[in-house]
This record gives sequence, C-alpha cells and structure tokens, in this order.
Amino acid sequence: MKIVSVTAIPIRAPRAKPMIAAAGTTLVVSDFGIVRAQTDEGIEGIGEISMNGGRNGALLCDDVNRLLGPALVDQDPLRVQGLIARMDHLLDTSEAAKAGVEMALLDIVGKTLNVPVYQLLGGKVRDVVPVCWVLGYGPPDSSADEATSYVERGFRTIKIKVGRPGTGLDTEMIAAVRKAVGDHINIKVDANTGYTSPMQAVQEIREMEEYRLQLVEQPLKARQLDGMAFVRSRIRTPLLADESMWTWKDAYAVARAGAADVLNIYVSESGGLLQAAKAFAISEAAGLPALIGSQCELGIATSAAAHLGVCMPNLAYESDIVGHLRYPTDIINEHLSYDGGVLRPPDGPGLGVTINESVLARWRLDS
Repeated sequence: MKIVSVTAIPIRAPRAKPMIAAAGTTLVVSDFGIVRAQTDEGIEGIGEISMNGGRNGALLCDDVNRLLGPALVDQDPLRVQGLIARMDHLLDTSEAAKAGVEMALLDIVGKTLNVPVYQLLGGKVRDVVPVCWVLGYGPPDSSADEATSYVERGFRTIKIKVGRPGTGLDTEMIAAVRKAVGDHINIKVDANTGYTSPMQAVQEIREMEEYRLQLVEQPLKARQLDGMAFVRSRIRTPLLADESMWTWKDAYAVARAGAADVLNIYVSESGGLLQAAKAFAISEAAGLPALIGSQCELGIATSAAAHLGVCMPNLAYESDIVGHLRYPTDIINEHLSYDGGVLRPPDGPGLGVTINESVLARWRLDS
C-alpha cells in the first residue's frame, strides 16, 4: 500500500459563544485545517491541524500542501515512525501541521488493521478521560452560572482564566464560581503567562489560594523556568506547566528545572500522538503527573486526544479537551460523549470519526 496524496483544507469554524482568553483576546472563530491522506487501496485517513493565534491551523495548511504532503507520496503509510522522521527532517517547526498528518496516518493504520487508534498506542489503562470546563474572562455572576450548568452535567472541575494583576477581578471571579459550585468541585486557574515577575505571580496566587485551588497554570513566560521554580516553591498549590511545554524535549527541560508539579501535554503542539506519548513517558520517568491540553479542537483532534488519554498511565488530572462542545456543529458526523464529565474515545477503526462533507464545504476558506 502506498500514499497517493496528502492534502490540507483550511477552514473557519464559528464558535457557539465568544471566549475572552489570554491577554484579552476574544475568540469568535477557530481557523483550523483538515488533513486528508489517500492510499492506492482506497483507504482515507483524516486529521486536524488545530492551532489558535499566530500561524493558525488554516495558515499551517500551506506547510502540508507545499512540503509535508508531497514528501509522503509513494511512501508506505503503515511506517508511521519513519514518516514522522521524514517530516521532521524536512521541516523543523510546524508541529501542529505534522500532528494533523500523523493523525491521518494513524487513522489509515487503524482502518487497515481494523482496530481503534488507542490499540496502536498500547491499549487502554482506563475507559474514559476526565475533563474540565474552561471559563474565559467575563462577568462573575454569568460565569458562575455557566460553571454551575456544567457541574450539573457531571463536570467535577472548572478552569478559570486569570492573569489580571492588581485589579482584583481574578479573585472576584474565583470567589463567585466557588460560591456557586460549592466546595466539592475542583477549581484550577490558568494565567497564560499573565504575570510580569515571579514575585508578582506569588502575591496574586496567594490571594487566590483562599478558595482552595486544584492547580495553577503557567504564571510566567514560557522560558522563565527558573522563575517558575521560584513560584512553585512559594505557593501551596501544585504548578502546571503549559506554554513551557511544547515538544517532548520541553518535558525534560521543565522536569530538570523543577519548574512544575504537573505537565500540560498537547497533541497539536507536540507534533502528534506518538510525540505526545513521549512527553507523557518523560513526565512519568520524572515522577510528574500530566494532563492533556487543548486548542479547542474540533471533533477529529478531540477524538485523537481521547485515544491518547485512555492509554497514558500518568494522566492524573482532568484534561481540557472539550473543544467539541464549543461549536454549534462540528466537522464530524459523530457526536462525542461527555456524559458525567468524561470523554469516551470512539471504538471504530482508526480515529473512529468521519468528515461531515456539507460542513466542510460550508467552512472551507479556499473555495
């Protein structure tokens, strides 16, 4: 079996509700890419390029169509590790584009062998992936109402965006959510590198800790590992590294610096499922638990993350992979289940999801 084509289609997915995230950025759409890999035996694999901001997923389609895709034509799609090495040799960046291609390759392998991707990753250690709901900036009362609605659906953890030092707005938001959901629900906060110095981060976090936080995510810039270690040593709440975590090599650097208690590992930012699994392995070797981060992916990449999550032994906290719920419709035909605040990977061959062609036609940007 040989690959005959690998192409990426840029799309624009409207969100059900605008989300005000890091640095006040308001997300009303997600510009992503859909990867389609075809073989000479008629098997198609699909993947998703999920990246917000900067060179977003739609722009990264160019890397697939100009460089990565042509380099894989006439290659054996079952030799996934070799094809990953081929992509890395050709392009030393664009991990989200590589992740989309790798998803498509693993989808082909799973369909060829008639097994779900989680079997290709070593098989399940759990049946479901616990997830959390993420709140962007917003009025405390309405945010508390939103949190309550997801708790009523079975979610046990709420994540709140913070990082507005000196305003009191973050503490006001946390207090409102804590009052609304009660003491039995976990609350974690995500600063998205919002603090200018380690001491400022410590001062802000200590005020928030009154409300019993589960985790504090990325208070400082990505490469400030010494500063992250300083903050970690002076707060009571475990510190989660996110922007400091991209590839599996970053997992080693963060662990060596003592910069975090927990690692946030992304499929897109790692360069794919197999690369993300390497980051999990390094985290486990360092004695650190991990969870799976999100670019608010659509259903293809959300399915991929679910396959990863059920296979990783040291997945120890609720993951952020709820992007499938942030859109009024999705690029896939299937509905992923979040009943009880957990995500279940599809059991069909490969990723277990299929493209909704009418939605793809409506959302594509190159037509």
